[in-house]
Amino acid sequence: MALFTNIQSTAFHTSASRYGATPFGMPAMSPTMEEGGVVEWKVKEGDSFSSGDVLLEIETDKATIDVEAVDDGKLAKILIHDGAKEIKVGTTIAFTAEPEDDLATLTYPEEESAKPAPAAAATPPPAKKEEPKPAKSTEAPASSGPASSTSSGVLSKANPSQKFFPSVELLLEKNSISHDEALQKIQASGPNGRILKGDVLAYLGEIPTEAVTSIASFINGRTHLDLSNIKLKEAAPEAKSESPKADAAAPAAKAKPEPVKVSKSYTLPEDITIKSVADLLESAKASAERYAYATKTYAKSDLVDPIFEDLVAPSRNIDRFKISIKTVASEPDLFETPEETSLPSVVVELTLNEKASDSKKRAELFLSKFGEILSKA
Repeated sequence: MALFTNIQSTAFHTSASRYGATPFGMPAMSPTMEEGGVVEWKVKEGDSFSSGDVLLEIETDKATIDVEAVDDGKLAKILIHDGAKEIKVGTTIAFTAEPEDDLATLTYPEEESAKPAPAAAATPPPAKKEEPKPAKSTEAPASSGPASSTSSGVLSKANPSQKFFPSVELLLEKNSISHDEALQKIQASGPNGRILKGDVLAYLGEIPTEAVTSIASFINGRTHLDLSNIKLKEAAPEAKSESPKADAAAPAAKAKPEPVKVSKSYTLPEDITIKSVADLLESAKASAERYAYATKTYAKSDLVDPIFEDLVAPSRNIDRFKISIKTVASEPDLFETPEETSLPSVVVELTLNEKASDSKKRAELFLSKFGEILSKA
């Protein structure tokens, strides 16, 4: 049963078939991870878990990471409990079983192979506690003394409810400084009384306290925005009184721009009647419109590329103008019938589309062709 995507978990398949329980090794959460610590087991010994459940919380030198289960199973036995530190990657920290396994009859591999790693990790701390402590007891007053005199209010008492950064906790562990001892003896330069790595190094005498206070002072000096030199601009009542008028005039100026129109009048022959002129005007309109849209608006030249001109020209689907045709009748003769009444003139008005750059040229082509057709009627 593979729980995690690391080398150790995939190697545990043979253990499950031989012993019944599967050794669960300390996972490598990054390619460079060599050891870590168990912060807290989220699943209790003997409980079942499902795929995606958080089994435990692992601490590295850089972060605290949740370890999730890939498959369903049971946590048969925990070998390394909460708070253990410096556990080598691959060290067996627990045993897992299949969901249907009976833990009462489950067989385990020899735990001697798993015990040396915690024992080896447990043996160094006593040696560390005996040797560095005298050095710290002599160095601590030397470092804490200047801190109180040169801090200028930068350093403060540590916040007892804080949770240390992994880098701070690792440094405290290596130097055998307990959590309570750090809160009592190490002054904090971080926000809200947080102990930073530099505070621990200054407490150990590895860096001068002045370095910590100078950096903290620099950061604190730029966390507040200085508004002392800002002056409010004096109100200008005259400008305010005129602004409504200007605002009211602005919409009026931009209200509705007048459309561009092109018009032309044509004289009709005396012998054309109302009945025949309607058909003539409709035919002339259709022919002139086809001509205006089909004709090229650029002159032929060696310097002009027709393909390029067609590409940059406005879309053919856009109307270039709207057509309005009005007939102006002459004074009727008393002896003529309505069908024989002559229509001496026609007024054609084209409203241009400003969105089409060639609308005016094509309107002129329309008027020219329209007049030509009427003259030949």
